[in-house]
Amino acid sequence: MDMFGKISRALGLAVAVSAACLAARPASYAAAPAGDSHPVLMLTSEGVAAMKDASGTVPRFDAAVDVLLGEAETAVARELCVPVPKDGGGGYTHEMHKQNYYDMYNCGIAWQLTGDERYAAKAKEIMYAYAQMYPTLGYHPLGLSSVPGKIFWQTLNESVWLVHTSVAYDCIYDWLTAKDRKYLEKNLFYPVAEFIMDGTPDNRANNATFNKMHNHGTWAVAGVGMMAMAMGDDDLLDKALYGSDKTGKNGGFIMQLDRLFSPDGYFTEGAYYQRYALWPFVTFAQCIDHYRPELHIFSYRDGIIIKAVETLLQLAYDGEFFRYNDALEKGYDAQELIYAVDIAYNADRSHKDLLSVARDWQDRVLVSDAGYAVAKGIQDGEAEPFVLKSSFFRDGGDGNEGGFAVMRSPRADLNSAVTFKATSHGLSHGHYDKLTFAYYDNGNEIVTDYGAARFVNVEAKHSGHYTAQNKSYAMTTIAHNTLVADERSHFDGKIKVSSKHWPEIYYVDLGEKAVQTVSAVDTAAIPGVRMQRVLSLIDVPFLEYPLIVDLMKADSREAHRYDYPVHYNGHMISLNVPYERALDIMKPLGTANGYNHLWVEAEADGADGTSSYTWMTGDRMYSISTATGPDTEIYLVRTGANDPDFNLRSEPAYIIRENAKTSHLFASCIETHGRYDMQVEQSANLVHSCKGVEVLYSDSSHAVVRYDFINGHSILYAVCLDNPDSGMRHTVSLEDGSSVSWQGPVSVEMK
Repeated sequence: MDMFGKISRALGLAVAVSAACLAARPASYAAAPAGDSHPVLMLTSEGVAAMKDASGTVPRFDAAVDVLLGEAETAVARELCVPVPKDGGGGYTHEMHKQNYYDMYNCGIAWQLTGDERYAAKAKEIMYAYAQMYPTLGYHPLGLSSVPGKIFWQTLNESVWLVHTSVAYDCIYDWLTAKDRKYLEKNLFYPVAEFIMDGTPDNRANNATFNKMHNHGTWAVAGVGMMAMAMGDDDLLDKALYGSDKTGKNGGFIMQLDRLFSPDGYFTEGAYYQRYALWPFVTFAQCIDHYRPELHIFSYRDGIIIKAVETLLQLAYDGEFFRYNDALEKGYDAQELIYAVDIAYNADRSHKDLLSVARDWQDRVLVSDAGYAVAKGIQDGEAEPFVLKSSFFRDGGDGNEGGFAVMRSPRADLNSAVTFKATSHGLSHGHYDKLTFAYYDNGNEIVTDYGAARFVNVEAKHSGHYTAQNKSYAMTTIAHNTLVADERSHFDGKIKVSSKHWPEIYYVDLGEKAVQTVSAVDTAAIPGVRMQRVLSLIDVPFLEYPLIVDLMKADSREAHRYDYPVHYNGHMISLNVPYERALDIMKPLGTANGYNHLWVEAEADGADGTSSYTWMTGDRMYSISTATGPDTEIYLVRTGANDPDFNLRSEPAYIIRENAKTSHLFASCIETHGRYDMQVEQSANLVHSCKGVEVLYSDSSHAVVRYDFINGHSILYAVCLDNPDSGMRHTVSLEDGSSVSWQGPVSVEMK
């Protein structure tokens, strides 16, 4: 029995389009105007016919249809509820309105696949209820947003509602009477579209949100544009494509494709919001491709939409996206990625590696033309391996606003990655942390980025919105792994200043060899301070795992207090210098800029030579060794101070502090070592191999550091900080009268 027959037999229903069904149409039914074609958004009539013909032969797609029809049946049985808006994210009214747009969406598609009019009737019933309520609504009462919606607390959710509702309307368009369509468009669809375009005080200045270069703007143009296509309003569609003035110069989808993605497909807000933004980008693009195929939207700007999907998939570790800027835990199995992977593959079926992502990481496909194409491709054995690789992605529309690097272990038997963030601010979701890094290994996040202080749709936590600690801690520089001067955030936490600057990418070498290096310079984040980071992932023959070598250089004419924080995931094992633990009472590390949220759990003086700190994550050890002096201060801290509502996660960090320094070089290495088997209670190699880190030479142009290891091994790490020319030779004289010479910006000599 086919997938449609199974569902309807179980329910005692006839699902085929029959003479009885046609006879049951309302007497006032009228066909769509000549020249119109429905469905035309996520589904096409040709696609629906192919899905029906293949029923029972493509199990992955059959399963997706079974789920959707089950959801549609639940919607039909559910008592109509369109409550007066009241709650924020996670609250009853918010979630009910979300459920309603999913119900309309599912029922619309179910009607197309089965011809069962109960589905079309349910979608119409919900639409009519909104058409009756919407004209009576003012702004949402919660007052949490400068761009409040009417149905939801922010206009963004109104746009998401319209995206889903447009698909439902497109699906049942031909079933509705001309009178129905006129009523719904006049009382609901045009008013919602007009509200999204020009409905709030913040939005009325040249349709600010609708024309915005931001994921909110993408959802806005997608919702308005998709409903325009469903209604056959080409003028409204042109506004969505080319901005409210239709010039293409002041907003619109095409301008967003130009501005929000770099030539490498990197989205300026970062991986987490690239995931979210891709949902309307690919969905709207799919609809455009059906409705206006002459635009060749998937070929636009060298295939930027598909490139963005591939880039996002590279910005991940173990199927989870790197967590930086305003980010939470999301991965390949997120609903947005189902849309992205399916639609990208359907648009260009040469990307057969996307099929393996859908097969291995995602448990479902869309019930659409695109989802069927993916399920069929997997069924036919066309999937090719998706390979994660070391990559550098430029930021900015022109690719000249810094970038984001991923260094992965070249050894096939290892699963590790180091990220280096030297990007532009990232719009409103960016954080104040230039030149920061993170480390992933053995299936865990090892050196961590805090991400966002938010509990999405958990109403008890600030109505599911970002908590106050997102600005007071998560966005601050001390919450990240980069240089902090004088306990102040980069750019003093001012987005208008930060948005005008980005680091200069100094050097990138991610070739398939033992040494991968990325370096960048920033001169604006800390007034009067030039900071440069040189970060390498080195496959060392005498070590068990690859080594991270990190140089963070600060140069200034004035004295500063410099902090070098390392936030980590794991349990403290040892510190090689005596420390004083806070046993009875703890105090915050500082009074502002995120320092006020850090409890000081222990303090120590640095070693006169090398300070080493070890922690355990999972079944491995991780040790950071840093060149220090007797005046160095060390702090073991944990988030949670001045957090009365427990909004912050309790996470540890290790901070090295240098006081009253004009210039300073933080020279460190992070070593992965050992194993601990709890089941048999055995351990090995639990002590780090690095015996010492010595800065042999450091000035504003060059640095030479020696890393000494057990058994007489060493690494001589020499860098030029002001000339990345690979052909230039450098020589520096050391205090002992010897000299070191090398060629190019970075030299690694292992013994």
